Amino acid sequence: MKKNTIYWQLMGKISAFFLRKIACAPNTKTISPVSDQISARISQWVIDKKWAENLTMKEVADSLGISREELGVYSWALWGMNFLQWRKKTRIEEAKRLLLEHRDTPTSLIGEQVGISDKSNFRKQFKETAGCTPAEWRLKN
Repeated sequence: MKKNTIYWQLMGKISAFFLRKIACAPNTKTISPVSDQISARISQWVIDKKWAENLTMKEVADSLGISREELGVYSWALWGMNFLQWRKKTRIEEAKRLLLEHRDTPTSLIGEQVGISDKSNFRKQFKETAGCTPAEWRLKN
């Protein structure tokens, strides 16, 4: 197993541990109102597709009213990966949907719609995630 993989697995476990510490009130197993509020804000942020905006992780955390570190902890607990990995995966999954739904739309415009405005960066990220370029993926599907 790669060192990098072990590192990310360990980070996931550490984040989950800290999330439980943040989320649980002292001596109880109930989720605190603060944790519920943060989870609700993150859920609404996802529903509103704010992940397509070109914001840094710090800017996202600020918009949610939490620290960058807290966003990292919640990312691991909610999605099992760090925030940037999750956002990239989410953007590529949405791009796949749009590529099929709008077959005549250039791939570069699809990239812009999901928050990756640089054509070569979109192509690179798509290939890393899907194993082929957006155009190749569209043809296969």
